[in-house]
This record gives sequence, structure tokens and C-alpha cells, in this order.
Amino acid sequence: MYWVIGAVAAAGIVAWLSSEEQSAYTNYHASSRRLSTETLLRQQQIAERRANYEKNQDFYEHIELHHASHLTADALYKELDNHKKIVAIFRDKQHSFGACIGELKKQRDAATGAQKQAIRERLQKMREQFNEAKEQLVLLAEAKEQKLLEIRQMNQTTREYKLYIRDNCGQKGYDWYERGVERARLRAA
Repeated sequence: MYWVIGAVAAAGIVAWLSSEEQSAYTNYHASSRRLSTETLLRQQQIAERRANYEKNQDFYEHIELHHASHLTADALYKELDNHKKIVAIFRDKQHSFGACIGELKKQRDAATGAQKQAIRERLQKMREQFNEAKEQLVLLAEAKEQKLLEIRQMNQTTREYKLYIRDNCGQKGYDWYERGVERARLRAA
């Protein structure tokens, strides 16, 4: 639902983005859709396999599930990073609109007659664009919260797979878990 609202709002905003920003914006949304599709497919695979875990107690199957979950979490982190870049673009636009509004107010105060009216019209357009950027930032903040929730859930799922392998896949699973713990210790050192 938020994606549809965001897409409609984004269509109105694209008109005032520069070509570089429009390209970044387009790339972000294409990447976001692709990652969302991949994430959904991976989550469906994980859910299907998890529902049948009693049938799939084979060590290698669970390693595959853990790996798929880990890849999904990595993709979600990349999507969140791209999301942050888009937020930065809109914040920059909002700040530039604010600065332009301030400059136009100064010009309006110094102008007279028809020139003053023309400046008022430009000022009104800038305020509309400023408000559109502000609204887009609110939508992006909501989307960020959803992405963070998805990341937390995926991290929890990945951890559950890791613990399941350790506890239910015999010595092979326990050894695999311990090797992972040892790799984490070495990375931290």
C-alpha cells in the first residue's frame, strides 16, 4: 500500500528533479522493485521450507536456508542504503527550496508593482515544491520504518536457522556453528 502511495507521490515530484537526481531516483525504484521481488521469493522459499522442516532435517538443506536468509538480509541492507541516498536527495532539495524561498522573500520586499506580483507567483510555486519534498520525506520515513522491520525479522530468521542447525543437525551442525563463531571472533579481532 505504501509503495503505491509513494509511487504516485513520486511521479509528481520527478518533474522538478534534475536529470542526475532523476536517474538516481529511477535506479532506486527499479532496484527497490527488483529487491522486493527477490526478497518476497526468498521469504516464500524460506517459509515453505521452514513449514516442512520436519521433512527436511538434512544438514545441507538447512545450510541452504540459512544462506538464503543471509542473502536476503544483505539485499535488504543494500536497499536501506539506497533508501538513505534518496532521503538525502530530498533533504537537499528541501533545503535548496527553503533557501530559494528566503531569497524570493527578500526580492519581494524590495520589488514594486508587477515585479512584486511575479515574485509572489514564483514564491508560491517554490512553497508548493517545498511542501511536496516535505511530504515525500514523510513517506520515505514510513518506508524506512518498514524496511527496518523487515531487516529485524530477517536477522531473527537467520539466527533461528543458525541455532536450529546447531541444535538439530547433530555433530556436523554443531561443528558448522562453532566454525561460524570462530570466524566472527577472528573478524572482531
